[in-house]
Amino acid sequence: MFEDFRELFRSSRAGLLAGFLILTMAVVPKEALAQTGSETEQIVYVLKRGDTLFGLANKYLRKRSDYVAVQRINRIANPRQIPVGKSLHIPVYLLKYRSSKASLSAFRGDVSIAAGGRELTPVQGLSVAEGSQIRTAARSFLTLQLEDGSRISLPSNSQVRITRLRHILLTDSMDYEIAVDKGRIRSKVAPLQKKADRYRVRTPVAVSAVRGTDYRTRVDEISGTAFSETVEGEVVVTAGQNIGSGTMISIPAGTGAAATVTGALAKAELLSPPELLDPAKVQSEEELQFAVVPRDTAMGHRMIIASDAGFVDLVAEVQEQGTEIGLEAIPNGRYYAKLSALAADGFEGMPATYSFKRQLSTLGGSADAGDFGYRFKWFGAGEGQRFYRLQILKDSKTAIPILDEAALSTDTVTLSELPDGEYYWRVGVTQFSSDPEDREAIEKWTDFEKLTVAN
Repeated sequence: MFEDFRELFRSSRAGLLAGFLILTMAVVPKEALAQTGSETEQIVYVLKRGDTLFGLANKYLRKRSDYVAVQRINRIANPRQIPVGKSLHIPVYLLKYRSSKASLSAFRGDVSIAAGGRELTPVQGLSVAEGSQIRTAARSFLTLQLEDGSRISLPSNSQVRITRLRHILLTDSMDYEIAVDKGRIRSKVAPLQKKADRYRVRTPVAVSAVRGTDYRTRVDEISGTAFSETVEGEVVVTAGQNIGSGTMISIPAGTGAAATVTGALAKAELLSPPELLDPAKVQSEEELQFAVVPRDTAMGHRMIIASDAGFVDLVAEVQEQGTEIGLEAIPNGRYYAKLSALAADGFEGMPATYSFKRQLSTLGGSADAGDFGYRFKWFGAGEGQRFYRLQILKDSKTAIPILDEAALSTDTVTLSELPDGEYYWRVGVTQFSSDPEDREAIEKWTDFEKLTVAN
């Protein structure tokens, strides 16, 4: 019998390679579910002349003896005599694979990557494997790049597990799965090249599957509701943990789905992208300030700042009610802002992306009487050369200046003789960037201050 097995195995190899593969979401029989838990996905293999279960098992199944499970699932009486064209349903958990890899593209702040029971030191380019647990603290960000070019970005206060990072040999396909335990992730999935390629995001109450898209996943800490929002492409969301066995809806770009802990699944239209007032404004104050065009349907807004247009290197994030958005100071440079509106039903709307320049340049001034006359003094922060300009007007803010001193490099001017009367004064600054490639200067003025002189 052993010789018969070897002969059948040898004869199966050529025909096996010519087999036709498709991906299906058919439910695995109970005997398979006992081994896989929530894993119900299968591939379907159509047998050609010369194929046998033995040859299939030896080359593509994790254990050669797993042909018995395939035989039972497909109700095959004789594994040596299978009709040509027979469709074999094979659970994915039985298939051989090689480990795929992810790499750490960018990170900021307090991030934690644990694998195999030990903490890894985050460095750019770090290899991150299946089974890794990833966490970001407050004001911390992280982006991973997968083998196929897909990217996963974690904002602050998020926690995920990489539960699948595999390349299936039988289908020559990718098998990725990310479990979101806390917070949010953004998935920028490269278009999947093969029908059997899979990318899924799993939450405690739902699973979403895509074939190349840009979408967000969030787990609400209070209610446990999982939100999925599609920015590009299309996502299929299934309530519960088994793809294909629960309530399933498709959410194309501009829509979202919310899955509750009770198994309910609701679909919603996402709010349209919001607009910034004066988006080209140079952010020169200590704190960044943005103003959003008011809209009645928005309860608030979320803004993410990155140093690159692909939003790989995340720098800052803030969520605000209303239309005024403030962020803590960031270094000088060119940045990109992704702005989205927040709806009352918990969904985050479609994003709008803006570019802006950050160049710190603050300015303040004071005027007082001293022993040698009236002293005008100014101060401020900012990198690069700063030249000041002092203007003094008499009686009215619209009058012609009686003093207009430009290109001042000092921070004080003292006027020994200033007749009685009412004066209005202000100071301006022209600041040149310390970056030699940035030739654009910033000009700003203080508000007019009133000075009454009575000698």
